[in-house]
Amino acid sequence: MGNPSGWREVVYVFGGKSIKACTSLRALQEVIEPDKTIIVGLDTLAEKGENYQDVKEDAEGKIREHADRFGLEGYEVLIAPGIGTFPNGTFHGGALDYYHYVTARLALILLEHVGETLSIHLDLTHGINYSTILTYKAVREVAEAISIFKETRFTAYNADPSLPSATGKLSINIIEQSTPTPTPLTERITQKRPLEPLNLSVDERRRLFEEELKEVREVDDLELSAFIGALYNGLPLALFRFYPEKGRLKEVILASLNLYERYVEVESQGKLKVTRRVRMGNDLKVYVFAYMIATLLSANGLIFSRKKEVALSEVESLTESLFKFDERLKKRIETDIHTLKTDLEGKEAADWQTYNSVIGRKIGGIDERNFLAHSGFERNAVEVKKESGMLLLRYHEDKIETVAKMCQKGLKREISLES
Repeated sequence: MGNPSGWREVVYVFGGKSIKACTSLRALQEVIEPDKTIIVGLDTLAEKGENYQDVKEDAEGKIREHADRFGLEGYEVLIAPGIGTFPNGTFHGGALDYYHYVTARLALILLEHVGETLSIHLDLTHGINYSTILTYKAVREVAEAISIFKETRFTAYNADPSLPSATGKLSINIIEQSTPTPTPLTERITQKRPLEPLNLSVDERRRLFEEELKEVREVDDLELSAFIGALYNGLPLALFRFYPEKGRLKEVILASLNLYERYVEVESQGKLKVTRRVRMGNDLKVYVFAYMIATLLSANGLIFSRKKEVALSEVESLTESLFKFDERLKKRIETDIHTLKTDLEGKEAADWQTYNSVIGRKIGGIDERNFLAHSGFERNAVEVKKESGMLLLRYHEDKIETVAKMCQKGLKREISLES
């Protein structure tokens, strides 16, 4: 939602109804009857504030004032960081902060409302310039990740242009109606921090990285990227081994968002001057998606915590339930599991032994091609043990760093183009 102060009342036509309102959202609410409505607004609406919290509250107040007057009900407001120069003030900062902020906040909200299915409706009618495309991008990417686990539907809307000299009746048009393709994240941790300096002194940079981002630095970035890569590359045993502590991840995400706002400088002398002294980096997005994947794995009863030793039956169950989102990966994993079972049938393994040693082959280094081509069941990387008629698997802990690096093969290193 841009600036609603000048919106006039027109008749919106949607779903067989004609509804007189100042916003298309009123008509959409009446026809769709959503469980939850989220209005994404910009902090650039603010006219006053002694600090950034004041600025956000002033912007939110303006949104709520108009939303209530428009007859909207049951809504939540997200105030995201904007940029630009306006009559009420100037707002400087990273252009992609809006995207990263909306991605993080919407992901956290949607995870609380995912049932057997999830239907997302996005109204783009009232967005302005960058906010429209970045909101679409954020919502779409989050929906694609959720659709790995749940049936997800996505619909986007845009009403006819509203011109003073034109008719007072506007159609709300469906501009996309789709079932998002289940898509794992394809990016890895790059900078090892979710925030980047924009205009900080040497001492401020040191304090930011060494003290204030201390919680984030305690997260094992290599293993987190390995977890992302395990889903992307179809490596079920690695998903168990590198499953992150999701509560800790959520703390890191929220701490990063709060720290970001603490580095916003506000001057108020007639007009507002809002200067963001740090920007959100792409690593924040990786933390968010890792948290989403971990949460959804747990919510679907697939993985609840990190496990170094995993029964083959658990790996089979995970493959059947999770990797149905990609039949190519699922068939490959099932074939590799069948080969593993055939290789080890009738073999003795009362204690942990390397896969290769059990089948009488030479033990050596981990072959990268074999690791990726055979679903992570590389015979020099995996150890096996038979216990009470159950076959157990684990990665050789002395080689776990090499395994983690191989898991993230194919993931991109996203470097921001912002200065």
